[in-house]
Amino acid sequence: MPTHRTARAIIFDLDGTLADTFPLIVRAWNVALTPVTGKTYSDEEVIARFGIPDGQMIVRELAGRPAGEAVDAYHACYEREHAAIVRPFEGIESLLGELQRRRVPIGVMTGKGRGTADITLRQLGWDHTFAAVITGDDVAGQKPAPDGPLAAAKKLGAAPADCAFVGDSPADIGAGRSAGMISVAAAWHPVFVEALRALAPDLWAERPADVLKVLG
Repeated sequence: MPTHRTARAIIFDLDGTLADTFPLIVRAWNVALTPVTGKTYSDEEVIARFGIPDGQMIVRELAGRPAGEAVDAYHACYEREHAAIVRPFEGIESLLGELQRRRVPIGVMTGKGRGTADITLRQLGWDHTFAAVITGDDVAGQKPAPDGPLAAAKKLGAAPADCAFVGDSPADIGAGRSAGMISVAAAWHPVFVEALRALAPDLWAERPADVLKVLG
């Protein structure tokens, strides 16, 4: 459903929205967990476990068994193989550049942990791009709760109603709505597209440049 509201600030999800990190997350998960559980996890099985920071995902998966070595192995693989696997989605760099040119405040709110978020932002050259970076480690309520988007808006100095939240998952759309923001579907990532359609976000962005429509 189109929105008649316009945004003054834009907050982005990270995984699956700004950068194609899912293959690296699955790779690091199997490097860390397979030696412990004896199981090789499919992409779908790993994605189904999303929703809390990656370290907490591993602790939950091991259900009381010691998790420290697995968490360390996950982070080591994530950093070691990032450059070979992860790329921004086509059009993202141009979008971020245009938003900077227009002096639009931009932030990131991701459910992943601070450690891996910082790795991705640094390796993609975005460590000084966003005025606010909020991770799953920084908030009590994970998406679709509004805690993260609200924290990002506060750091940007923007009222929630003046913000758009851009994400590729149903949890992103729910978080943006719960925070009173304009919800924008990052439909360039296909994993959750059908579920996103059912939620009728305020703006359907087929490609990153479509996000600019939310500025009016």
